[in-house]
Amino acid sequence: MTSGINMLCFTACYAIALTLEALGLWVRAPGRRLVAVVATLTGMVAHTWYLAARAGQSPWAPLSSVHDWYLAAAWTLALAYLGFVLHSPRALSGLFLLPVTLGLIAAARWSSTEPIASFQAPRVWGQLHGIFLMLGAVAVLVGFVAGLMYLIQSSWLKHKRPSGERFRLPSLEWLERVNGRSLAAATVLTAIGFVTGVLTRLAQRDAGGLTWSDPVVASLSGMLSWLIAAECFRFAYPAARRGRKVAYLTLAGFVFLVITLSAFMRGGAMHGTTPDNGDAPLETAPTRLSPPQPEEAGKNASPQAGSEAP
Repeated sequence: MTSGINMLCFTACYAIALTLEALGLWVRAPGRRLVAVVATLTGMVAHTWYLAARAGQSPWAPLSSVHDWYLAAAWTLALAYLGFVLHSPRALSGLFLLPVTLGLIAAARWSSTEPIASFQAPRVWGQLHGIFLMLGAVAVLVGFVAGLMYLIQSSWLKHKRPSGERFRLPSLEWLERVNGRSLAAATVLTAIGFVTGVLTRLAQRDAGGLTWSDPVVASLSGMLSWLIAAECFRFAYPAARRGRKVAYLTLAGFVFLVITLSAFMRGGAMHGTTPDNGDAPLETAPTRLSPPQPEEAGKNASPQAGSEAP
């Protein structure tokens, strides 16, 4: 009950911040943005407490379950929202970032809390695998949001439509830089997460080797291939580093991320791992036949046997 109430608390805080951001489209309330930032900070405190409690109660490494992974990504995205606010206080960045944050929390609500990695895997590789993949996913999401805002802002300027005093977005130059850096960061972080995942799998001697046909591995491989191809395209063609082209690349990266996360949510016993068995040994002990119960022994005893059943 305590965990559920705490999760409801930071979800409500982010929802309040999103509501205040949306109210800025119609109402000019003094201190509205400050209250939204305070609500986000309050939610992040409760969010941090929840993740810390989960890590303290679990014998496995943090970010080892799908539930914790989504919540850690949502926390990082909420931090990115605060960064957007600090850079452009009047821009309504929360209308784009906070819905994605709430979407990750909703995905965590319906995700499994069972550990993804089994105890055969070295803990350090499992930690690095989860952290880098989570940061890579957040980089893709930040690039997607920045690319979406760039396309909206560019469309307004192209058609000479006034954006209005209340619906402001960051400048095109800044959004373009965020797009390029997010794409580069997502490529590096996802590549490191993929390599550490391969090393984690190879370190599991009893896991039967790396299964490339696993849906999560296949979708993650496709996402990484796309990110690498997009970066090579940007370096080969300087025109792809600027303008709408880089925004389209980040949007395509988001599509691959959605496919990967869909496979991630469907994978209950992921990568061929086994559920948590505590400190149980890895090798299965020989099966022992339990002694017969007194009632069964009495039924199976011979009528001529006058001795007591064992």
